[in-house]
Amino acid sequence: MKRFLFSALLLLISLAAFSQEPPVVEPQIDSLEQLDVVRVAPKFKGGDPDKFRKWVNRHIAYPKDALKKGIQGTVILNFAVDVDGTVKDINIVSGVYESIDAEAVRVVSSSPKWECGTVNGRPQKVIYTFSVEFII
Repeated sequence: MKRFLFSALLLLISLAAFSQEPPVVEPQIDSLEQLDVVRVAPKFKGGDPDKFRKWVNRHIAYPKDALKKGIQGTVILNFAVDVDGTVKDINIVSGVYESIDAEAVRVVSSSPKWECGTVNGRPQKVIYTFSVEFII
């Protein structure tokens, strides 16, 4: 009988210790706008992702020095599409060769204006990553 009472007491103590869960804190939401974050990416001439690539390919000129040396590869760069649609702040993430990198930057920087990206319907500056292939 003592064993039973002792076991029951231990069981009650352990249940009491483990049943104390931390309180659940729910976030305070002032409006549904905080939940519905709608992001729209910038669009080049209507939004078809291939349009910008085709535009770049029509305007690119393979650098003669790189062509003579047989240098080819893919330049990866990123740039910002500002709220007014201009392309700015171009950075080379992964370059190939000095003249090839410079040509990629030249063409991307000469891009016509884009339709800017938005967050919750408001214009937003967006960073865009893009690759330019130079193949002989």
